[in-house]
Amino acid sequence: MTKKSNKHLIRQPWYYEYIYPEAGGIAAQACQNIIDEFCPGKGLSMLDIGCGTGKIISHMTGSGHTCAGIDISKPMVDYALLLHPKFDVTQGDMRNFDLNKKFDVVLCVGSTFTSNLSNADVHASLANFHRHCKPGGLLIIALLNASRFLGAETFNEHVEMRVDEEDFHATTFSRHLLDRRNQSFRRVRTWRIDGEDDPVVDDAEFRLFFPLEIEDYLGQHKFSVLGMWDTPELKETDLSDRRLYIAARAL
Repeated sequence: MTKKSNKHLIRQPWYYEYIYPEAGGIAAQACQNIIDEFCPGKGLSMLDIGCGTGKIISHMTGSGHTCAGIDISKPMVDYALLLHPKFDVTQGDMRNFDLNKKFDVVLCVGSTFTSNLSNADVHASLANFHRHCKPGGLLIIALLNASRFLGAETFNEHVEMRVDEEDFHATTFSRHLLDRRNQSFRRVRTWRIDGEDDPVVDDAEFRLFFPLEIEDYLGQHKFSVLGMWDTPELKETDLSDRRLYIAARAL
């Protein structure tokens, strides 16, 4: 028998910690570099949308800022609070949460924004981001780059990975599927965990965005793009890598 669950990682956050031990560090580096460039200083108010286990919040708090977090997954929120009991983290959907306050910096990194599979979802999320961003505030989002994924020569359909972390040992087998018509990327990942008889399937789908496409979406919601990069170091490139980091100013 195969145990099936949609987006298993957000239901089992400790798996996320095992398989992406450096993810928060890479995203935090990109965010910090953008903040240093466009919104330098200490004591900024920040909101991390899709905060997961709290890695970005931990980094920003340690850098002298006040950072709140929101995540759609209750297990993620509970785990973040277990690790960091004093964090201000709540459960909510990026399309419609309402914290009744505005922030100097709004962050949405990792794969959170790519969960907006429909155009209506994209519009709802960006409108809500603007509602929570102070006038002149900074928005930082990370996306999956359609320019990279939709080129067949760069697409890896099958990936196998071994995870060995303390008391957790597993092998994952991933199958990647592209839906070019809908600009989406589906990852079906099977976990075979040492000591367990039944595999677990993690099935997740992500929206892909072209650079000009997301710039147009942002403009419709009163954000002006300040820069776009495909490396956390903010190097000038041809934007051909898999992830895009975007900085925009709230008008």
